[in-house]
Amino acid sequence: MADLVTLSVVALPLWFAVSVWAGIDATRHSSHNAFLWGLSVFVGGILGLALYLNLGRDEPGVGRRAGQSASPNGIPSARTETVSCPNCHSLEEADRDTCRFCGESL
Repeated sequence: MADLVTLSVVALPLWFAVSVWAGIDATRHSSHNAFLWGLSVFVGGILGLALYLNLGRDEPGVGRRAGQSASPNGIPSARTETVSCPNCHSLEEADRDTCRFCGESL
């Protein structure tokens, strides 16, 4: 019985810290509600953490939606125009002169 109490005294604050980390990380790397991710990690245990790591971390920037790029001040900016490379068909920014993959002139 004492071992169970000791384990819960150590494990509960540690798991709370993991769920707080998930909530803070979700503010930077997710387009979804950060509080709900932290709560789902705390309540869902290992499964909640696995779901957050696989589904929750969907974007590398702060609260950005798909198709937007971050400006230097962290505010989402409008989508930049792209052109297709005539040689390798990769998408490049319209203001580039050459393709960054094959070197073909755009």
